[in-house]
Amino acid sequence: MKESAVERAFMRRVRALGGRSYKFAPVEAGNPDRIVLLPGGIVCFVELKAARGKLRPDQRVWHRRAASLGAKVYVVTGSEEARTWTP
Repeated sequence: MKESAVERAFMRRVRALGGRSYKFAPVEAGNPDRIVLLPGGIVCFVELKAARGKLRPDQRVWHRRAASLGAKVYVVTGSEEARTWTP
């Protein structure tokens, strides 16, 4: 399944959780696909991958740096995971 299908399923899930998701412009190599805002002040970064997708080395570095600062970073792989994602 293509990453675009994962993205559509993820967007529906975020809306179902009462949240908003914004495309994170590629201003820096490795930054995640989405910034997600959820009720209760939850802010997280989400990388979306097709079912067999893998993180690139620059993505791993970005995620590790953000997590070291206390940011929540998730990798959502495949449409099924996108449909059931919970932070």
